[in-house]
Amino acid sequence: MPQRFLNTRLLFLTTILLIGIIASIGPAAADNVSYIQVSTVPSGAQACLDHYTCYETPATFTTTPNSYHSITIYMDGYQTFTQQSVYAGDPNVTTNILVTLASNPSQTGILDLNSNPTNADIWLDNLYYGTTPQIIGGLSAGTHTLLLREAGYYDYTESFMIVAGQTSTKYPGLTPYTKSSGYGDIQIQSYPVGAAVYVNNNYMGTTISSAALYVTQLSPGSYPVRITLANYQPYTVTAVVTAGGLYDIRANMVPETPGPTPDTTGLITVRSSPSGAYIYLDNGYRGLTPLTLVDISNGGHTILLRMNGYQDWQSSVNVAAGSSTDVSGTLAATTAPLQTPTTEVTQPAPLQTRSPISVISILSAIGICSAGVILFRKKE
Repeated sequence: MPQRFLNTRLLFLTTILLIGIIASIGPAAADNVSYIQVSTVPSGAQACLDHYTCYETPATFTTTPNSYHSITIYMDGYQTFTQQSVYAGDPNVTTNILVTLASNPSQTGILDLNSNPTNADIWLDNLYYGTTPQIIGGLSAGTHTLLLREAGYYDYTESFMIVAGQTSTKYPGLTPYTKSSGYGDIQIQSYPVGAAVYVNNNYMGTTISSAALYVTQLSPGSYPVRITLANYQPYTVTAVVTAGGLYDIRANMVPETPGPTPDTTGLITVRSSPSGAYIYLDNGYRGLTPLTLVDISNGGHTILLRMNGYQDWQSSVNVAAGSSTDVSGTLAATTAPLQTPTTEVTQPAPLQTRSPISVISILSAIGICSAGVILFRKKE
């Protein structure tokens, strides 16, 4: 048989076999993800999954099946929207969320918050703001909800009113666990900060600051913990909680192994004093402080922080590929309140969803095909 015919036939059979293997791998890999689709009225808002993965609406997020998440939506001139415990269903199932945003009032108020003891985690309207003491500005007039958490203490919850143009001061005391409570706690820190924390597949917060993130009022038992950060490998551990005990997790995040295409993006964790300032990255509105911005191109950028009643704060930052950069600004008060900024939103296009077919799967398929070719040649 002519050699050219043999080579052509081998190439054809190899191609058919490779296509078949990849086609069988693709659906299996896709079965390991579910989707959350977020739409807003008006569209073009910044939607964030678990306080750090953000895309412009309408946006579709890929996530772990049968898991719970937080969705936060920001848009210049509108009130921040947050929904906790958003359930991502079975594999290949899409959860749809439609949100009509409310216009932001022209005047806002400030919360001056401390606690006894200090360093309690602050959750205000389901948004994590770091630890006490903290001054939080940019709060719309009306009712707000406050949650404080600290290891060894019962969660503290309260509803309170914000009056436009005024500062509300709060200094609540937390109640320690009773001996009969049987509760234990987990505290989590990550290096670098900005990582999302999941316990039992439920989103529990983000390591915004160097202080610990607390998961409290847990019954004794084993709890799977997963910590994720863009451009870093997931960190997993099983926390064994005992009555009256504190399980300490300090996750040193390991950068992803560079592939054929080097990573060209990094992260910026933005904080301010007071918290709740508008964040503008290169004149594009990105949300409220504190917040971790992901998929930021390497090189120089400009951060602008703006809040009613305070002078603008601006700084230049250089982002290195595959690394995390911290930016913290202190805003100085002005005598007259500033108007809500009207800078046009110019968000970068979201990154394309990664293919569910891994490099290892493709290499394995090629190896199988090569073995088949060798056996075929021996038979010839």
